[in-house]
Amino acid sequence: MWVRSSMAKEKKGSGIQQAAGLIRYFDEESEDAIQISKGTIYFACISFSLIIYLAQHGVWSWMYGAFGF
Repeated sequence: MWVRSSMAKEKKGSGIQQAAGLIRYFDEESEDAIQISKGTIYFACISFSLIIYLAQHGVWSWMYGAFGF
């Protein structure tokens, strides 16, 4: 019994240290990385959602038939 509780305490301590190392690793930003603004992400998501919405409601096929695109 004593061995199990001792092992559990050791694992808990090492997990916290590993998590702190991962947070420190992912917190750093590379200067060579592509920088994308929040506005660009919002615009892309809204545009993609609008295209899917219009496709689901047959707007694209209606435009193709009506205007001959």
